[in-house]
Amino acid sequence: MKRILNLEGAINLRELGGYPTKDGTTIKYNKLLRSGDISNLTGKSLAYLKKYGLKYVVDFRSDDEQRNWADTTSDFYKIYSDPVYPLKGNGDKLAGILNRNSYNYLGMIYQSVVLDTRGQQAYKLFFDLLLHNDQPDTALLFHCAAGKDRTGIGALLILKALGVDDETITKDYLLTNLMYESDYEVDKILNDKSGNQSVNKMNMSKADLESITSVYEAIDHYYGSFENYLDKALDIDADKLAKLKDIYTTKD
Repeated sequence: MKRILNLEGAINLRELGGYPTKDGTTIKYNKLLRSGDISNLTGKSLAYLKKYGLKYVVDFRSDDEQRNWADTTSDFYKIYSDPVYPLKGNGDKLAGILNRNSYNYLGMIYQSVVLDTRGQQAYKLFFDLLLHNDQPDTALLFHCAAGKDRTGIGALLILKALGVDDETITKDYLLTNLMYESDYEVDKILNDKSGNQSVNKMNMSKADLESITSVYEAIDHYYGSFENYLDKALDIDADKLAKLKDIYTTKD
């Protein structure tokens, strides 16, 4: 199955199935999709997603973004508003203490997001919805604007929770850069010159290795381990983690 799904009206839409885990399983196909903007899905694309089994759409964008570029609606999936921004500010403080300007622009943002109580609240809802996607032949799509930052953090969190290794997660994250090299009119679609300039700058910045590595360091520094972060920040204990693995991985 293709990793990159070039559906009309979608930006940076990708399949997460097929990745191996340290437990000897693989991520199931037709269960998880990551994406950027889906406000312009065509009838052909909707037909594909219906056949795919899409039931849940999680929108990490801000309230303003959701109003200005509303997701395409349909009767076969439900859209859940789950804004990561605006952050409450405690994440910025914690990231600043840890970094002292040692990480780049995106790295500092990513650390702020995973450490901020608002960011954690957003990803907690994300994981709650992932747990609800427990029926056969149903899929969940999560997205932001570019499908790189807020979505990239979401992908990192669920893939690592399921046991995918850091190198594979990083390669998946870096696939986003193919979007900036493609025929997409990225600047026209994503750069809202009258909107939130911080979000615009983030959307227009390419993915890089240092940024994704910064997330691991922030979690390890403040929580000791990724498993402890899942438990304390996202309310995913051992039982819920086992359920997630049962839903999204297979030994076949």
